[in-house]
Amino acid sequence: MIVVVKSMNALLVAQGFIFSQVESNTLDFSKESESNVEFLKKILGESDWRHGWHDRFLTVEDFDQNEAEWLALCAVPGRGRTEMCGYFDDENCVSLEMLDLYISGLVRQLNRLGCMTIMSCDGEGKRRPIILFATVPDVKKATVLLAEVGLKHRVNEVRKSITFLLDRNELLDYVSLLNELPENVKEIPHDDLERNLFENNVEELLQIPGVSGEESVIRNHVMKKLIPLTDKISVDGYGNILAEVTIGANRVGPAFTILLNCHLDVVDEIESDREILKHGNVWTSSYGILGADDRAGIGVVLYTLKQLQMMQLQSPVKVKIAFTVKEEVGLCGAKAVSQDFLEGVQAAIVVDRRGNGDIVTGTWGTAFCDELFGSMIALIGNLGEEKRWEPTMGGRSDTLIWAQQGIQSVNLSVGYQNEHTSEEELNINDAFATANLLKKVFLHVDLLKSALRGIRGEAQSTDERSRRSHRKVVSAVS
Repeated sequence: MIVVVKSMNALLVAQGFIFSQVESNTLDFSKESESNVEFLKKILGESDWRHGWHDRFLTVEDFDQNEAEWLALCAVPGRGRTEMCGYFDDENCVSLEMLDLYISGLVRQLNRLGCMTIMSCDGEGKRRPIILFATVPDVKKATVLLAEVGLKHRVNEVRKSITFLLDRNELLDYVSLLNELPENVKEIPHDDLERNLFENNVEELLQIPGVSGEESVIRNHVMKKLIPLTDKISVDGYGNILAEVTIGANRVGPAFTILLNCHLDVVDEIESDREILKHGNVWTSSYGILGADDRAGIGVVLYTLKQLQMMQLQSPVKVKIAFTVKEEVGLCGAKAVSQDFLEGVQAAIVVDRRGNGDIVTGTWGTAFCDELFGSMIALIGNLGEEKRWEPTMGGRSDTLIWAQQGIQSVNLSVGYQNEHTSEEELNINDAFATANLLKKVFLHVDLLKSALRGIRGEAQSTDERSRRSHRKVVSAVS
């Protein structure tokens, strides 16, 4: 039997209690309702915690409780006796004692972040857990937040409901992830929330050190983000993060396989006391490199993996992810990636190009892909907007290594300029445009598959293949 041991704070958060840390063993519950504080006192009265209350402050002198024991204490008689009690606002605070054991923390975090709920049920081990919301905008906002932490779910906007595609006990692990999101998220309209969270994540990445050969801190950070977003994850013997996730219907069948790639290292160490200066959409460093090469790429790939959580594709797609090390000193990490990992990969998209709108299809003297492949990426990227994306020639990157393995590969602009210098800058608007291009690639993945079939087997000229693919795109959006 596996005994799960979690911190005191994690256990409290998972049940939905709202508090702040005053000292290492003292918690402030002044923002919690009187009824919920009384509920907590009732639970702790049955526990082995050595604790004391002074007003709304809880001091714990000794804590020794595994998760199973804690859940048994929280499962008080009558817990979750009515489901119609999830609505929350400043005047009507949710009663945790009336919510089901495994979903109370999730409801409370969504309430905290601005999503009004009207009903919840953890499924009682017989059905999928579900939450009903007050309005469609609440559902849309909750969907973005759940994707941000990698919680798999299915949305029904007609019912204004979200059903969770996992066992109820697994919900508890996601509550702490939601708890890390700032409360000001509550004030952000759902239409702006994805962009806001993207910018926050890129800014966080720009603060983390990781010069070539010393990538452990950034690797640990990215690993933590990847765990809820992927099915498999590992670090190879060279230090690369290798992961994969399969999305879409019939996930057990043959899957189209695509590789997403960027690199973990920066060319010089990021100065710990520098500031990120923001001039509208353009970010710079107060001194030293900014680090957008390739932290912006990491941000885009992580954003894409979160978007995949919300997509309902008709056929399975396997996404392999390679965050490589020592790219800046000779593409060393990419060269070390095993053939086993690359087996079955049909296309590779690298996010590590300066500027905006470039789809790098080769370097002078070496093609990374067939012309049709680059043209199809551009056609998909330009759907529904003014022409932004164009195939072009560029420099060396990990893209070269994947192309040498016979994989159709491109490298996308991600908004930085003047990389490797103190004049480096990042246009965050261009970085987000790259994120939206990747989103479109997966939404129109059948078009990409069609282009690859043409490259492999059709005898038409490049011009004829391009015309045929263009007709497919026009048909798809008309």
